[in-house]
Parts: sequence; structure tokens; C-alpha cells
Amino acid sequence: MTRALVLAGHGSHLNAHSSEAVRAHARALAAEGDWDEVLVAFWKEEPSLSRALDGCSASEVTVVPVFMSEGYFTSEVIPAEMDLDGPVTRREGRAIRCTHPVGVHPALAGIVVERAVEAGATPDDALFVLGHGTRRNSGSANAVHEQAERMRATGRFAQVDAVFTDQDPNVADVPDLAGERNAVVVPFFASEGWHVGQVAANGAHAVRYAEPAGTHPGIAAVIRDLALEAARA
Repeated sequence: MTRALVLAGHGSHLNAHSSEAVRAHARALAAEGDWDEVLVAFWKEEPSLSRALDGCSASEVTVVPVFMSEGYFTSEVIPAEMDLDGPVTRREGRAIRCTHPVGVHPALAGIVVERAVEAGATPDDALFVLGHGTRRNSGSANAVHEQAERMRATGRFAQVDAVFTDQDPNVADVPDLAGERNAVVVPFFASEGWHVGQVAANGAHAVRYAEPAGTHPGIAAVIRDLALEAARA
């Protein structure tokens, strides 16, 4: 039996850096040697999701969506593009398993904390987990809220809240939500694209933007865990 791992990402026709994190995670996993093949595939870049298994000879394939929440891409785009029937697809003597997306894994809470500390967060600060969200799919925000709740339960920071780009509470509300506390915003995204640095903000002493959670090297271990869990199931 031969095994292949496929990292399924979004990609972008407009941002040349959009797929770099997914490719870096794939290189790290390939170096570990647990799979005979480690492949990448994207919705908006090459190699495409629809051609992800072209030339792949493995009899067991595990697809891990490198997305930060359940939603349109994980429930509709990836299955349609890769012709998947559900969590397990059996086709032409091959088993293809598709896992939950990276962003729902409990380890993401620790990765967000690391990103916040890298940006200078202290226990007295307000931490904001920035997700995309959408008014079209209420489930899109669930992973962000769940990770924020995990961090809130640790008592590591004075305040932990979820904010979004496309729904309320909006990232523009961070200064009001932080009040007099310093604020650190960690983008809960799979790739680069958000400003990193310190900017002035009315109402808050400072707002710092951390590196995105999805570009953290620890994401490779999360992908491995999801893949191995799917194989055991």
C-alpha cells in the first residue's frame, strides 16, 4: 500500500505569496517521510484541485483542507473540484479521505497565542482573533469563536475576543472593544496578506497586528495530526 497526502488550499491569481505557506508546510511534511507523496492543490492556482491526483499512484490518499473554518470551500468547492463523495471516497481501487480543515484543530489556540506573543502581547493586553466571517454562512465564524474561547479559558490575556472582516463585530471596532488596553490582532488566516506592525488607534494605546496563524511552522504538525486521525478512522 502506498500513501499520498494532499494539502488543499485557496491560492490566488492576484497575490503571488498566497500559496507560499501551503507549499512550505508540504515541504516540511515531505521531509518527514511519512507519506510516499506529498502534493499541493489550489482553487485559484496551479496545480488545480480538479487535477490534484493526476499522476498520483498511491492507493490511499488523504486530503487536508488548509482552510481556517468549515464553510463554502470545505463543504462545496473541494468536494466538487476533486469529485469527492464525503469523508471517504472509493474510486478505481483507491480510498480518498478528506479531513476537517486545519483551523478547527484545538492546537490552533496555542499557535494564535504564539503569534500574539511574537507581536509583543503581554498578560495585560486585549487579544483579538481576526477571522473572515460571512453573512452568507453562519458556520464560517464558528472556528474563530471556538479558538477565542479556548484562549479565554486559559486566562493568559486580560481580554480575548473574535472580530471579523465581513461581519460583526468588525475589525474596525477593535479600538472601542480594547478600551484603554493595548490590543494585539492575530489574523486567523491561512496565508499572508494582512498588515504586520503597530498602528495608531483612537481609544486604544496601541494596536499590533501579528503574523497570520496559518503561516506558523506548527501548522505542519496540525496537518499531520488531521491526516493520521483520518487514517485511523
